[in-house]
Amino acid sequence: MTAELAEVIGLNIGDGGVYRYFWGRRNISSVVAFTASADEYGYYEDFVKPTIDKAFSLSCRLHLRSDNTTRLTIGSKKLVNYLVDLGLPIGRKVDVSIPRTILEQGFVIPFIRGFYHAEGSIYRRYSKMYNRMRRVYNNLLTIQIRTKLKTLMNQLREELVKLGIRPNRLIESRGVFTLRITSQHEIQKFLDTIQPRYKFHPRSVTL
Repeated sequence: MTAELAEVIGLNIGDGGVYRYFWGRRNISSVVAFTASADEYGYYEDFVKPTIDKAFSLSCRLHLRSDNTTRLTIGSKKLVNYLVDLGLPIGRKVDVSIPRTILEQGFVIPFIRGFYHAEGSIYRRYSKMYNRMRRVYNNLLTIQIRTKLKTLMNQLREELVKLGIRPNRLIESRGVFTLRITSQHEIQKFLDTIQPRYKFHPRSVTL
């Protein structure tokens, strides 16, 4: 395990998956895949793909798809077995924990960084409706992480608190769990501690 690989694992839990496809009785295809927005292509090209290539002596396939998404696929039994041994599920993720190896070896910060890249955002705070329009507070930011993975989100909040970062309480609505940081001081601590490779500038809010 390395810090770089821990980040990639966090990313895969958010924006990827581990799969085994059965062709007949004996033929099995083992695949790890990631899907992201087109503007994340540089992150995958400069960091994610080289990290996997180096750690497992593999050649990943990275491309932009016709639906304007970034797609990284790796056909590797070795990689699939490694991730499954860490505790990642095969196929659809109903719930996931932070892998024990990552916690024990002290790689929780890069893991959170990867998961934040997948499921997080930073944006300018706004009220719901104000005279038929959203009211945007240009000087106030919000960090948000949202997913259906209950166990991981509870762990994530606990680990942030251990790092000295105090997020808001975890909320759930229709099976989706949302964690926000709205204190501007705590947002700065998050950015300084987790050090995202991107998603550190607020996205614009369309009125």
